[in-house]
Amino acid sequence: MKEKRNNYQILLNILIVVYHLYIVLSVFKERAVLTDDLASVYGLKTISGSYLSFLHTYLDSQTMAARPVSGFVTATLCFLTKNNESGYFLGLLFFPLSLMVIYWVASKILSRELASLLTLLYSVSLIGTSIQFSTMMLNSSLATIFFSLSIYFVYVRKNIVISSVCFIASVLSYEIFLPLVLLNLFLIKENKKRLLFTIFTLGAIVVFRKVIQPAVFVHSYQRDELSKVLDIKRVLFVIILSLKMFFYDFFVGIYKGILHLRKMDVLGMILSVLLPLAVYKLFNNYDFKSKAQDLRKLTVISLVSVMLGLSIYFLSSYIPTLFGFENRNLGAIRLFYTLFIISGVMWLSVKLKLQQKTISIFLSVITFFLVITNISVKDSWIYAANFNNELFSKLNTALKENNIERGEICLEYGVFDELKSNPNFTLREPIFYKRWESPQLCRMNGIDPLKIHVDNIIDKKNCSATFLYKNGKMIRTK
Repeated sequence: MKEKRNNYQILLNILIVVYHLYIVLSVFKERAVLTDDLASVYGLKTISGSYLSFLHTYLDSQTMAARPVSGFVTATLCFLTKNNESGYFLGLLFFPLSLMVIYWVASKILSRELASLLTLLYSVSLIGTSIQFSTMMLNSSLATIFFSLSIYFVYVRKNIVISSVCFIASVLSYEIFLPLVLLNLFLIKENKKRLLFTIFTLGAIVVFRKVIQPAVFVHSYQRDELSKVLDIKRVLFVIILSLKMFFYDFFVGIYKGILHLRKMDVLGMILSVLLPLAVYKLFNNYDFKSKAQDLRKLTVISLVSVMLGLSIYFLSSYIPTLFGFENRNLGAIRLFYTLFIISGVMWLSVKLKLQQKTISIFLSVITFFLVITNISVKDSWIYAANFNNELFSKLNTALKENNIERGEICLEYGVFDELKSNPNFTLREPIFYKRWESPQLCRMNGIDPLKIHVDNIIDKKNCSATFLYKNGKMIRTK
């Protein structure tokens, strides 16, 4: 029986690899680049000078000065791919890399079966989908990698020094796991080591943020806004949005994933059946009862960790949401919410004295819904890229028809109505909105971005010409 379960576990791991090859290759094939990645890709052609010079320039910005670890990796990727835009998509591989680390760490702490399930459900979660599909968000994947290693070294190896270094690297990649320092402290059993970990870890982060960062970088920006925690209205607003995200938006996303089934390609359909089936087979004879106490502890720890992850919104201007590119800072919540769902379902099922097969069915059904929704998000991401290209392609045609060769162009197309009403969007995937997205879209669709500057009319009203895109037609209104 154990040998058979091992075979199913190997099968599930293979299917996870195949699934993510399918996702990454689909995005790469369609050249699905959106939002901030558009600006990043456009900037590749402007890179000149030495690597060190570019690295310093790249890090010396409001976005990257506080995140030198991920900034170093992203800058290196951009420099190496400056002559080949296709290479930029290599950044998408950091998400699968984070899955490998999550599985490895989880297998050292949990059973291998749970490690595989955690890896799978984390990888197809509705929470923070931009992490999976945006190269720019490799910073979140790096933060997850270093945080996971930090947990491994503090819990398994009992090495607080390496754990601290990994945690610092996580925060200096992307600060989403900063409140989770409390989890590390909880896992350290000796008070003296707790104190040393706190002093070394938080001390290093504070020294970098408050001393080194402003001294080294001209465009340094302190991202934390401690005063916001005293804004009661904002705190209540964040709480309401968090509840809405978990108890309404999450299920709306799944519903849209179900509706997308009829549009799914053959390989997607096959994988959406095989993955839940492998999960069912893997846990069909799993001994849930003997692990009830551990599952209860995991449920509590993961729930508290989710709440800690949400606390970053009390100290920043971000808001918790599943939609658009704004969902990019949900990496920590994505990880622990997945763990909470898995452990919670298993523990509650044991308490209700459900049979092993029934629990396995629950897990496979959850897997099915998350997989089809993840595929729906992938297709929506690709659709959004194609939508942008169609928008700018028709703008190019309209510019030629109106003999416009240079100037500032305002583009109106009802972006918010489009996102809400267009059934091809699952989680309001980001379409053209900000000016910095337009140069690359112009270049991709035959418009000279040095002569024509395109703005969304929401951001700018006074342009030399205004075009309205409606019902597939581009009409000049000014």
